[in-house]
Amino acid sequence: MWLQDCFLKWWLHGPRYGWSKFRRCLFERGFLNVELPKVETLDDIIEKLHKVEWKKDWIPELFDCVSYPQRVWKRRKDDCDGFAVLAAALLKQLKTPSNPIMVTAMVNSINNCHSVCVFETDEGFKYFSNWELNPNTFNSYEEIVKDFVGTKYRLICWDEVDPDTLKQ
Repeated sequence: MWLQDCFLKWWLHGPRYGWSKFRRCLFERGFLNVELPKVETLDDIIEKLHKVEWKKDWIPELFDCVSYPQRVWKRRKDDCDGFAVLAAALLKQLKTPSNPIMVTAMVNSINNCHSVCVFETDEGFKYFSNWELNPNTFNSYEEIVKDFVGTKYRLICWDEVDPDTLKQ
């Protein structure tokens, strides 16, 4: 278990985003001209996210890759980080500034690590987990991580990144 914890910490705080940037540059630049759907409300975003199918990253993503939101929308399938970057891109269209970010948690069951899109509201933070908008309001990213990780898994580490630049 110690080795897996070390690997997940290293991956999340090290090469994950560099690999994703490299892969975006090498394989996904052609998707940047894909127009994202227009949205005006959170309900519009939920509707659009429901048109995307959850699919685990596999080859050629090599386990974990954060794609451009345009690729996610064009292919209509991705895993949780794809949903997070697409939700963030759609949130940026709303009139109210929400400063969306992607929060990722690594847990002791490697298959259950998860990314969500967190955004600001007048009341506090909310988040999209895949196509679902959590109805609760939170005071911090840490509260959100505890909420979506729950008690079933042991949290190893977490981070937050800008979904456009992938800067931590």
